[in-house]
Amino acid sequence: MGCWLGLTAFVLFFISDYNDWRLSRRELKLCFPAGAVLLATGTVLEARRGSAPASGWLRGLFFMLGALFLALLVYTLFFALPVEASYARPGQKRPACTTGVYALCRHPGVLWFAGLYGCLWAAAGLPLWEAAMYSGLNVLLVVFEDRCVFPARLEGYGAYQAATPFLLPTRRSIRACRETI
Repeated sequence: MGCWLGLTAFVLFFISDYNDWRLSRRELKLCFPAGAVLLATGTVLEARRGSAPASGWLRGLFFMLGALFLALLVYTLFFALPVEASYARPGQKRPACTTGVYALCRHPGVLWFAGLYGCLWAAAGLPLWEAAMYSGLNVLLVVFEDRCVFPARLEGYGAYQAATPFLLPTRRSIRACRETI
């Protein structure tokens, strides 16, 4: 059941992005938060069924790392970006965010998401295949965003693509992140 909730969540994330790119329907702006709730619910249900490969102090360490990745993910998606413009007004042009964590790479949330789901596997027993599947779906989502949605909706995105790595930070991008945070 939890896996289906997670898969449905990614369908809603894609619909949300497609809406931002092509439809601009206000009623579809709820797809992103609904997807987030479904993904969180499905993840909790699946993690409760499994047994964690880590134990003792190592399990505690993975829980702490997972909390750090979750905090970074929430910060990246809801505080480093202007939330109102990013999520509440689909279809409207807005400037690309190129500073802070978005100077590190164009999609830093993918890194934090993969780290979080890896930690959930190690500490909470989320099935490894499920953590990998969600991380893979997240990469597919940002490829769609990077090639279709953001070039159409974010002003200056072409220059941002040329200057900032897609997913894997470089020395230069790490420096730019530190300097602009």
